[in-house]
Amino acid sequence: MAEKEQLLTEPKDPAPVSAAPAEHGALLKYGSLAFLIVQNSSHVLLLRYSRVIPGDCREYVTSVAVLFAEFLKLAFCLVVLLLFVCQGPCALIERLRTDIWNRKWDTLKVSIPALCYTVQNNLQFVAASHLGAALLQLLYQTKTLSTAVFGVVILRKTLRCNQWCALSVLVAGVVLAQGSQRASTAASSGNVMLGVCAAIGVSVCSGFASVYLEKILKGDKTSLWVRNVQLCIFSIPLQCLAIYQRDYDKVLAKGMFHGFCISTWLVVCMFAFGGLLVAVVIRFADNNLKNLAMAVAIIVSCIASVPLFDFKPNEIFAAGAFLVICSIFLYAWQPKQATPYLPVSATETASK
Repeated sequence: MAEKEQLLTEPKDPAPVSAAPAEHGALLKYGSLAFLIVQNSSHVLLLRYSRVIPGDCREYVTSVAVLFAEFLKLAFCLVVLLLFVCQGPCALIERLRTDIWNRKWDTLKVSIPALCYTVQNNLQFVAASHLGAALLQLLYQTKTLSTAVFGVVILRKTLRCNQWCALSVLVAGVVLAQGSQRASTAASSGNVMLGVCAAIGVSVCSGFASVYLEKILKGDKTSLWVRNVQLCIFSIPLQCLAIYQRDYDKVLAKGMFHGFCISTWLVVCMFAFGGLLVAVVIRFADNNLKNLAMAVAIIVSCIASVPLFDFKPNEIFAAGAFLVICSIFLYAWQPKQATPYLPVSATETASK
């Protein structure tokens, strides 16, 4: 009887222990959701603000800002490798020699996505200079379309019927939103067609680079930090070439730091660390949370644009935004497969 009583009372003690991991998991989950919402919405808001802020702060050379972001990203990845992965400078040098120098062909393959990301980062500044943050946020969602198309063409992926429908809904929503804002954007100093072309170019570069990396790196065990060091090896010289070709006279006349204010440095840090932090945080968020974060970020960007940029949404823009949000969830939706029924043998039927 005493043993039975002990069995009944003992399970009460471990209960708080199992609750702690559940609370920790929930904190990581919803903390990841909050971070993704802030990162997705602040990206376009901060980028647009840095291009329209009054005074000299908007006069910064965008190609120089991209270059500084690449240098910061390289330094950040090397510090992470030094302190948390390699545990020392000698181990870091050996790791870089093994993963980069000894694997020259694999490193050379990364030059193509590095070129795509360099063009993408420069086009983002062009798009932000000519389009409002709300419309820019919607146009960025066409990355789903470009990634899907390149995935079908390059990786021979197959899309479900609901995914093709989602891509059609996405295109319809973007066209509606862009058409509704054409008049207001044309009345401002921006060139709406140039901005739309730049935003679509951002989506195409992003989609191709992600699919290309997936193709060449399938099964590769290289860490996130080493991979970004490889990208920076190519992107920094490419960006220096872009500065020389486009903005050499500006840099020579006014200096590299002309127009660099707090908002500019925030944009530089966002470009340098935003993607890395998202890559780390995303492992704690499932697909539902990622889709919710994108949808909420669209709403936050639209609402914040009203006081920040005097944005005036209309019914057509709201309908377009609604369609884009619907396409996000429709694309990720996976129909439940019907439960297969096991055939019943004749003997089992006769016994019943």
